[in-house]
Amino acid sequence: MERKLNFRQLPKYEPEKRSEIYLALNENPYDFPDEILEKVFKNLDTGKLKIYYDSPSDELLEALARYTGQPEKRISIGNGADEIIYDIFLMFPDMKFYVCPPTYSCYSIFASATGVKLNYVPLIGEMYEKLNLDELTKVLDESSVLFLPNPNNPTGQLFEKSDIERLLSTGALIVLDEAYYEFSNVSYVELLDKFDNLIVIRTFSKAFSLAAQRIGYIMANEELIEYYNSLRLPYNVSYISQQLALAVLENLAYFKKRTSRIVQERERMKEILSKNGFKLTDSKANFIFILTQDDEAKRIVEKLEKQNIIVRKFEQGIRISIGKSEENDLVLSALINKSEV
Repeated sequence: MERKLNFRQLPKYEPEKRSEIYLALNENPYDFPDEILEKVFKNLDTGKLKIYYDSPSDELLEALARYTGQPEKRISIGNGADEIIYDIFLMFPDMKFYVCPPTYSCYSIFASATGVKLNYVPLIGEMYEKLNLDELTKVLDESSVLFLPNPNNPTGQLFEKSDIERLLSTGALIVLDEAYYEFSNVSYVELLDKFDNLIVIRTFSKAFSLAAQRIGYIMANEELIEYYNSLRLPYNVSYISQQLALAVLENLAYFKKRTSRIVQERERMKEILSKNGFKLTDSKANFIFILTQDDEAKRIVEKLEKQNIIVRKFEQGIRISIGKSEENDLVLSALINKSEV
C-alpha cells in the first residue's frame, strides 16, 4: 500500500535564472583574489579536514573581535547570515515576530518554514525610507522580535540611530541585519553596550566575495550568544570557510579598496539615472533601487533580459546589483536608450 505523506504548503525561495550579466542577488562582482586564495590553500592543515572543526574557532573569534570591537563572548558564527536568521525564529517560538516591508524576502520564507506567524508594519514615506514608529511603538514589547535590515533590503536606505534606540526602548528584541554594512560604513553595534535586547547580524557574502562559502556572524549579549550556540547546529561552518574568513580579516585593506569601487559605481549610476528621469532611493548598499509602477517595472525587466541582464523586480520597483563598470554601462545604456553613457 502506497503511503501518502501530508506536506505543509510552504513558500519556496526561487532566484532568477543565471545569465551572462547577473545582477539579481547583490553578489560581489569581483572574484575572491587569487593571490589570497592560493595562500590560504597552501597553508591549509589537511589534518583539520578529517575532524569536526571548532565552529567558531578561537582564531576566528579573536579576528572578529578585532574587526568589530566587540568582546569574543558577544560573537558567534553561522552557515551564512541566513542560518542565523532561521535559528532566531527557532530560538523564540512564543514571541511575536514583526518585519517592515519592503524588506528581505527570506524573513517570510523562514517564518513559514518554522511555523511562525509574521506580522507586518510597512515602511512609510514616498520612498519607503521611514519606519512607522508610531505603529511600531504601539505593538512592540518584551514579547516581540523585529527584523530590520540596515541598510534596508531592497531599498538600500539607512535608518536613523535615534529611531533604532526608540525601538530598543520598547523592550522588544531588535535584530539589525547589517549584511551591507561595509558599503555604508554605518553600524549601530555599539548599542550592545547600552541595550541587552539587540542582535546584529553580518555576512562575508557581500563585501568579501564569499557568498558560496556561507559564513555569517552574530553579535549580541553573552546570554543570547550562549542560547544561540546551544540551539544552532554543531560544527556549522567548515574549516575551509573559516580559513577564508580569516584571510579576509587579515587583508582588509585590499577588500576596502574594492568596496570603494563598488560604492563609486553605485553613486555614478544613481546620478546618471536620476538625471535621466528615474526615481531612485538613496541606497547605501551594493545595489540601486528604482521606484516605478508595476507595468513599467515589467517593461524594464524584459528590456534588460533581452540583453542577458537579470535584475530583481519587487512590488515597489526594481533592484539592480552593482556590477563591474562595464556591466553597469550596459545597464545604463539599456535604461536610457543611449549607446554611450
